[in-house]
Amino acid sequence: MFIKKDLRKIPIIFSDAKEAYEKDPSDKLVELRLARRPAEFKQGSIAPLCQPHYIPSLIHLQKLSLYDCQISTLEGIQFLADSCPILEEMNLGRNPLKSLPSELGSMKALKSLSLDDCEILRMSNNFITKVDGEKLDTWKGMEVLCLDGNLIEQVPAEMQCLIKLKVLMLRKNKIKYLPYGVPGSTHMELTLFHISTNDLEALPSSIAQCPSLKMIYANSNKIVQIPLDLAKMQSLEHCNLGNNAIIQLDDEFLERFGTPNAKDGKCTKDEKVNMQLEQNPVSKVDKSQQDASAMEVC
Repeated sequence: MFIKKDLRKIPIIFSDAKEAYEKDPSDKLVELRLARRPAEFKQGSIAPLCQPHYIPSLIHLQKLSLYDCQISTLEGIQFLADSCPILEEMNLGRNPLKSLPSELGSMKALKSLSLDDCEILRMSNNFITKVDGEKLDTWKGMEVLCLDGNLIEQVPAEMQCLIKLKVLMLRKNKIKYLPYGVPGSTHMELTLFHISTNDLEALPSSIAQCPSLKMIYANSNKIVQIPLDLAKMQSLEHCNLGNNAIIQLDDEFLERFGTPNAKDGKCTKDEKVNMQLEQNPVSKVDKSQQDASAMEVC
């Protein structure tokens, strides 16, 4: 992932921002691109940003990238939550984070949070307990949540509170189960759901209740059965269920999408939907059929 960054040192950035604002109040620091700065975050914390004299500039901040800075703890995040009241986007990807503090939920204006390729081991007792669920409730404006490439095993049911979600990325984790409602009827604006390369055994039936969902990527899991109402999803444009353990397709699915092609696993009956089922038991032709086809060619 390429993240363009500001080449100035952090103290210089804030010094320049203060001077510019004093000359012209419309010249505000709205974006900080601090990707790949492990040397400036030597202790693995966000302390270099948590300086009281930075507050006059931080209050205008809307976008913050701390991608690949070797940050291992978010201790002090409450300072940023209080100092950046209009922060909408934050990228903490590729950092050795192992937990998420509940104070992260204090960032009420946050719409996009990226935590891909971190080392998050658990979300429980951080923001999936009932107390922290209240914190999640403050994130009702969240539009993009990316938790790719972690070691997450459980997804909190409180994610149903994120009613403005448009993109939910959970690929390359250790998730075996999704609670009913994640995703579901509260996610009226969700268009992309990505949960490939996990240990998922089933998609929740509630996924069919997402009226705007266009793209589902659930390939490379252990899914055995497709949700019964998947065929009723009128907004669906792309659905990748390849490399799973699906053994049977219900009549409604077959009526809308057709049977998977034995060669590439694609179901092409509905030309408006790219439905992929390659590398599933249901899409493989048994040996007797293959032999029969070969004899016909001969």
